[in-house]
Amino acid sequence: MNINVENIEREKKKKNVIVSNVPEPATNLNGEARKAKDMEYLCHELDMDRKEIVTCFRTGKLQKDTNDTVKPRPIVVVFKNEEIANFWHNDKRGFKSNAHWVNPDFCRADRDAQFFLRQERRKRRQLLEEKKRKEQERSN
Repeated sequence: MNINVENIEREKKKKNVIVSNVPEPATNLNGEARKAKDMEYLCHELDMDRKEIVTCFRTGKLQKDTNDTVKPRPIVVVFKNEEIANFWHNDKRGFKSNAHWVNPDFCRADRDAQFFLRQERRKRRQLLEEKKRKEQERSN
């Protein structure tokens, strides 16, 4: 049953991308005004077509950093169809423009798998560096 839920979640997220590091609009704006500002920003800064976007929303809680400035939350952008999302998933994966990152919206199982793979790569890289360092010490 858990696999079925993951497949449903994966299907729903096929039309989504996550945009990181977009500045938060003024905190005194209501929800719809913030959403409009975010939409305007996405269209102007990342050249996303407003006609292709169904909706966008921020994820997570509003947090302030040590300098009392608001830390920007990621924006989930939902497109009208998979082709547009695939363009951003595949052709623009990891796209960086003015320090904005655009990445696929993975389900929990896929995020966990990606995390595990990153951890394994990190371990292998550390072992390789240790091996090189020891060989270098022996040669000296």
